[in-house]
Amino acid sequence: MGIELNKIHKGDCLELLPNIEERTIDLIITDPFYGSSGRDGSVHLEDDSVFGNRMSGDSFIWFVRQYSAQLFRVTKNDSHCYIFSDWRKYKDVQIAFETNGWELRALIVWDKGNGMGEYWRSTHEFILFFTKHKPKKLTHGGCMNVLKFKPIRGNAKLHSCEKPVELIKYLIEASRIKGDIILDPFAGSSPIATACIDTERKFIGIEIEEHNIQKSYDRIAKYQTGLFSKQF
Repeated sequence: MGIELNKIHKGDCLELLPNIEERTIDLIITDPFYGSSGRDGSVHLEDDSVFGNRMSGDSFIWFVRQYSAQLFRVTKNDSHCYIFSDWRKYKDVQIAFETNGWELRALIVWDKGNGMGEYWRSTHEFILFFTKHKPKKLTHGGCMNVLKFKPIRGNAKLHSCEKPVELIKYLIEASRIKGDIILDPFAGSSPIATACIDTERKFIGIEIEEHNIQKSYDRIAKYQTGLFSKQF
């Protein structure tokens, strides 16, 4: 494998992904930075600490091309790949992935039920569903492409962009079987790793921010005592 399973690894995914052997990963589910608050001024953040949020459009596409090429290399030939995005940047993600061999099979809408803003409030986010070569069929059969799951609010939220574990579990169970290896190169506070534990899948997580690594440990420790040490 070249990188330890069932662990959140601290570092830049562009540096760590080359350590994973070719065609060893069964499924990708990840929630990378959206790049929506860039220089176009479309979004204004008081907290500008999120890596990548101030990239120009060209820089964003370049970055996505780099990691999507690695994801294509490490996945098996029948793999599925789920990438969270929003209405401003999903086409850029599509372009970057398709130029590396991925095929966009569906644009899934996550219906959150409510939204923030002053004008037409966004009550949804997108999940791009990519496949590689001749992909396996969905285990759920013909899944609908609008998924209704409540977002995480208030004190239960460990990360500003955290996705609900139940939504992640639905995606996992639609695409892979127990025991498969799932890769998340933008782990954040690790809801995807948590969903893997709940559904009896193996995982590899990568996260660049140290404060998120500790949150990940605290979260995963609630599910599986002693999964990995606190030495970060």
